[in-house]
Amino acid sequence: MRLVYITIAWVIGMMLATNSAMTTSTWIVLSFIMAIGVGFGWSSIDYRIFNIVLLVLCLGGLRYSLVPTTSDVAQYNLTSGLTLEGNIIDPPDIRDDRIQFRINAEMMTRGGRTISTQGLVLVRAPRTANVNYGDRITVSGLLITPGEFDTFSYADFLARQGVYSIMTNAAIEVISTGHGSPFYSTLYDLRERANSYISNALPEPQAGLLSGILLGADRGISPNLEDDFSRVGASHVIAISGFNMVIIAGVIMSILSPGTEKPRPIAAITGLVVIGVYTILVGANAAVIRAALMSGLLIIGQVLNRRTYVPTSLAFVAVLLSFFNPNVLWDISFQLSFFATLGLALFVEPLTKRFNALLFYLFPAPYARPIGNFLSEPLIVSIAAQIFALPIIIAYFSQVSLVALLVNLLIIPVQAPLLLFGGLATIVAFFLPVLAQILFWIDLVLLSWTIGVVRAFADLPFADTEFRVDSRLISLYFLIILGWSLMHATQPNWWQRLGIQVRRQTVLATILISGVALAILMGAVAFSRPDGKLDVWFLDVGHSNGVLIETPGGAQILVDGGRFPSRLLTEIGDRLPFTDRDIEVLVITQPDEFDYGALPALLGRYDAETVLMNGQPNLSTAYNILQESLVDSRMINVTEGYTVETDDGVLIEILHPRTQPDIRDSLDDSAVVLRISYGEVSFLLTGDISREAQDEMLSAGAFPLATVMQLPQHGTARSLSPEFVAAVQPQAIAIQIDPANRRGDPAEAILNILGDMPIFRTDTSGTLHFWTDGIELWTDAEN
Repeated sequence: MRLVYITIAWVIGMMLATNSAMTTSTWIVLSFIMAIGVGFGWSSIDYRIFNIVLLVLCLGGLRYSLVPTTSDVAQYNLTSGLTLEGNIIDPPDIRDDRIQFRINAEMMTRGGRTISTQGLVLVRAPRTANVNYGDRITVSGLLITPGEFDTFSYADFLARQGVYSIMTNAAIEVISTGHGSPFYSTLYDLRERANSYISNALPEPQAGLLSGILLGADRGISPNLEDDFSRVGASHVIAISGFNMVIIAGVIMSILSPGTEKPRPIAAITGLVVIGVYTILVGANAAVIRAALMSGLLIIGQVLNRRTYVPTSLAFVAVLLSFFNPNVLWDISFQLSFFATLGLALFVEPLTKRFNALLFYLFPAPYARPIGNFLSEPLIVSIAAQIFALPIIIAYFSQVSLVALLVNLLIIPVQAPLLLFGGLATIVAFFLPVLAQILFWIDLVLLSWTIGVVRAFADLPFADTEFRVDSRLISLYFLIILGWSLMHATQPNWWQRLGIQVRRQTVLATILISGVALAILMGAVAFSRPDGKLDVWFLDVGHSNGVLIETPGGAQILVDGGRFPSRLLTEIGDRLPFTDRDIEVLVITQPDEFDYGALPALLGRYDAETVLMNGQPNLSTAYNILQESLVDSRMINVTEGYTVETDDGVLIEILHPRTQPDIRDSLDDSAVVLRISYGEVSFLLTGDISREAQDEMLSAGAFPLATVMQLPQHGTARSLSPEFVAAVQPQAIAIQIDPANRRGDPAEAILNILGDMPIFRTDTSGTLHFWTDGIELWTDAEN
């Protein structure tokens, strides 16, 4: 179990490195100090373990601090007219509308000048492009920064692969071929041939499903079918997992070691080699590598006649993978695979015992035993895996399948024969196509059953439901479950004594646990109480506007909200007390879906008492949905001169528009501009107001003086009037911006207008938090 503690320390160190400004030098110094501590405390076993854990924590932080956050070629993002030269480093991904692949860029030509460069680039080209792994090519086009979406950060996903640039609609020229590894080239060719055999032998969608399960080539699965698997909680069937690995290796070892429980060394070595080759063949992503390592450890444990302790093995795998690629810890598929396996290790055995005991209580022994044997794998395994996997799914996707257990009960029993027949048929197809076709037909029945069950349950209106939980509660859940599991496994003396006391004094223990829970809740409520200051958050909701204000007395004001529901709900949930479901004032600056698209989802969970808007009509479907979600709110159309003053001294002033706009008016010319003032400090929220409207405000005699100004239109070209900035006289600028925006915001000309003024940006600092007591102003954002 010491390896488990070391792994936890390693991961905590990496997490600290991601959320702190500590430099690599600082981590080196801390690691050196802790190494000295380990040396001095080596004679004492207690201090030795404690110091080693602290040392590993520092080493984890040091390792993550060494991870590059960009590449040399990424400095040319949003630069057109580029030609890159490099080698294709993996098989191209052919999709319905395009082909995409990664190149290792080595040379760059711009304006007739060629220089050396370095970095991985994801290239997207027309589907007709004829390129292969190992080709040396030139690609020409526009480099862009990967974007972030509602529930998915494409930038983070690609960063874990070392990619920080995308070239879209690239023009490609192949210079030469054969620059890849001969070993990988052979394996990739075999994979393509195997995929073609499957496609020729089976109809769709069965062929696509078998390619996904067997080869990891899931592009042949239609998006609708993928959605069906996701809705019913069976996506794990498509993914390559340890389940596949164990079946394949088990068959090999059974053939080479017939009739023996302990496999012969030659059989184990062969099994390990097969797993290694299969891992490379199917793509070797983080989840596949984890499955391969776990399966390998289980095989080695069988050879040594020693039961492998799965949590310790998982800890070893996590440290090993994160040492070579620290970003793997943040990979969603790795997290799901890791925690599902951990759930199996910790809960299958105790759940099976209790399930069998229940069956023997309900049925006579001759019936209970076969029922238990039949149901234990699909039912108990599914429940054990979901104990840890389900909270992760909720955290990332806010979805819960209500039919997952029943669907898995029906399809899991056929997955082993499906994989065996499919794998055998594919191998035989290389030598005896006629015999392979017979095996494929047998597999067709199993594939059709799996698809039929999934589709039938996915069509049910209640197959899945939206379910959101505060991320802090999910973290607390993991802390409690993992902590209990570790204590139950290690059984330290104090834990055993506590267990005895709990069993002896059940009533007292119940009161104690209830008291602790009540104290935690009371502490959470107390912590979430208003702090007597005005808090203003410029929310990180992408290239959209969204500002949350909390007055000194605890009233909440929300201005716009962006277009990504999950991002807005998370931002609001992280900052509002969990008992608070009211937003006192909602301001919608203009009927632009980019600024209000996420509000209907928010209004499904929070009540907006008063809604301020400019009254401009809009005929879009999205705006009608917004209007329907506001039927229970008091809606007020506001123009210049309208004010709201709260009981705790916060003043809201509407500075624009002068009159209510109609449907023909420009959205940006008529956007609501408001000023939030508390004491001597004020915030000017400009939204997407145009430069022409800024000039109109000044011509009409507006006095927009403010301490902090939200940069209009995210700083796009020609969006800011120098005279307007001079009138506002801001001491700080806040910009809500997406690093992947293709307009290159903020424009250089806009930054020149602002000069040396402090500028705070959500693309570099995340959500910007300002707070004031009415005299002084503070912020925790990085300038």
